[in-house]
Amino acid sequence: MMKVNYVRGIPIPVAPWFKTKNVEETLDLVPQDGDIIISSYPKTGTNWLQYIVFQITSKGELFPNFNECVYKYAPFLEASGTSVLDTMEKPRIYKHHCPYDKVQKNAKAKYVYIYRKPEDTVISYYHFTSELGFDVPEFDDFFEQFITGDIAYGHYFDHVLTYYEQKEDEGLLLVSYEKLLLNKKEEILRIAKFLGEEYFQNLSTDDEVMEKVLEHTSFDYMKKNLEVTSPNKAENVTKKINFFRKGVIGDGKKSLSADQLERLKNLAKEKLKGSDLLNEWFQE
Repeated sequence: MMKVNYVRGIPIPVAPWFKTKNVEETLDLVPQDGDIIISSYPKTGTNWLQYIVFQITSKGELFPNFNECVYKYAPFLEASGTSVLDTMEKPRIYKHHCPYDKVQKNAKAKYVYIYRKPEDTVISYYHFTSELGFDVPEFDDFFEQFITGDIAYGHYFDHVLTYYEQKEDEGLLLVSYEKLLLNKKEEILRIAKFLGEEYFQNLSTDDEVMEKVLEHTSFDYMKKNLEVTSPNKAENVTKKINFFRKGVIGDGKKSLSADQLERLKNLAKEKLKGSDLLNEWFQE
């Protein structure tokens, strides 16, 4: 079973880099005006969105390596803590996996939340936690943890709803992983428009910049040019972590059993009843 530590009701992975102090700082942080906060449930497109934001705000120039991102360019607050933000230039870009109802708000900050079909999320989550070296059970047991919410960051449907139910908030933009993959240029322009008119104009009026952003945020380019290594102190070696496995739609339907897919759908009908998200994910 994947071990978690509860911090103010949020199950956080048990790992050396997830300190209770950092999580509490993340929950208590009041964003400054102009901050760009990337939020998500694990393995729904967080790092892809992160690099899209980098590219939008830098006219296609900023493409830091993964290790620099975690603590410098877009700190992952549960791992980095919040003190790193004090020395960052504006606009400050940072990220977390916390539910929307657990974090502090500022009407003049920008929150961008990416979400993904649940059957693809659970597959990606499983493979990634295995990559990181967590004590992950066999997939069927991991699936049970996922649908019961007995897993890091809790129940996926509950997490998504904390954001989706506030989709009319002016400072919050929801990004569908599937729509981003299928209509990338239009969705990138929509994100740019949300972040600021200047960013939108940069992309919409300069084809060269737009093409650069599209190239740098393609799955193939990112997989080829980005990697992160994790030290294995026991063996005195470093291990390459695969953040970009497939980047497709439909992996879950191919990988889950018919029974698992049916259970996931039935749970969604229960959890998402009355939400447009139900129709978006499970169109008959």
